[in-house]
Amino acid sequence: MPTIGQDISNRAAAESFEYVINLARNEALADAAVLFSGQLDRLATDVAIRELSAVEIIDLLRQEAENWKNRGMDS
Repeated sequence: MPTIGQDISNRAAAESFEYVINLARNEALADAAVLFSGQLDRLATDVAIRELSAVEIIDLLRQEAENWKNRGMDS
């Protein structure tokens, strides 16, 4: 049976580990958001420069969604 000190130490270690995991998760989400935002901006610029029709824009968005899905599956 652990002592009170060991129990406190174990809880502190678990809380510290959870904090680090949450920090890493939040950083990964922030990185993904920046990457996705940049990609959307690139697509918007491409659409404007090429003066794409609504049908072409929809096709481009579907292709991009497929690319993002594949990137997620490769990770």
